[in-house]
Amino acid sequence: MVEVYTEPLARRHYAGLFSVATIFRIVILLAAIGASLVIAYASGGFWVKVKPTLDQATVHYTQDALLVFTGATSEHQMVWSTSPAMQQVFADYLVPASVQYAEEDINFDGKPDIIMFSASVQSNVPIHGVQALLQFHYSFKSNVKLDMYSFAYFSANSVAPGGVLSVDGELLLSQRTPITDRKYNDIYNTKMLTSDTPTTQQAVQPATELQFSQILRSYNSNNYTTYYGNTYPVWKSGSGNTFEIVMTIRIPANQVVWYRPQVIEMLKFGWIQFLVTWVVLWWFYRWFEAFVFKYRMLATRVVSDVQRPSTKF
Repeated sequence: MVEVYTEPLARRHYAGLFSVATIFRIVILLAAIGASLVIAYASGGFWVKVKPTLDQATVHYTQDALLVFTGATSEHQMVWSTSPAMQQVFADYLVPASVQYAEEDINFDGKPDIIMFSASVQSNVPIHGVQALLQFHYSFKSNVKLDMYSFAYFSANSVAPGGVLSVDGELLLSQRTPITDRKYNDIYNTKMLTSDTPTTQQAVQPATELQFSQILRSYNSNNYTTYYGNTYPVWKSGSGNTFEIVMTIRIPANQVVWYRPQVIEMLKFGWIQFLVTWVVLWWFYRWFEAFVFKYRMLATRVVSDVQRPSTKF
């Protein structure tokens, strides 16, 4: 013989709507639900307000830069910039430079992985220090949508006069606040350095508004910025009148981005946390309930499916 169907038999307990047995079952059910919520919330992860995600930014060099070269004393300064406003302010310190840059997409995904920048200048005095400020357009296009202009800043000094400065590093994202998920953010999508002809308002800006420290101070007040980190500089001394700076900017393939998820996503993860806790407490709830009614700890009327109903003629 083969078992083809199973019909469960039950012992049914009946009680009044406002009886102790009915109230008992409602109370322990609410207690199990409340305990599940408390445990899920207290253990963490119930209502996730901020989450990390991994993504690679799309970064392009905007061909805007500011380079400051210093000699043995502060009087020996040379400036190269693509900004006409900067050129007006530092007209007495301007120096021509030979600049090259290249973007390399290693994995052919349409996003540059490495950006190479090099600049070579001629100097009448030995170079003992350099400051470099490069501008990029930085964006995310997946769940996190961000468009902004950002900087990569690097400075180096040496007692020995330099001939070549080579530095390798990463362009990393810094956040003061999380980015709202699936909401387009372009509050910082305005160039801070521009190679365009300055407007009348830009041309009359005071010198303090255009100097290096002021630019960096204003930039650092943004909620979202980038910085040139994990750098490995190599300073090669030289006695000639030529100085070259070579910067390798790597774009991390797994940049950590903190974002604020939408309400539906927070509810989904909250429900999962509650459900995991509820499954465990549900077993204890059913066991305790069965124990109480099996041993007749509360007054109920019991009807068994095994007993045949009485028939009156």
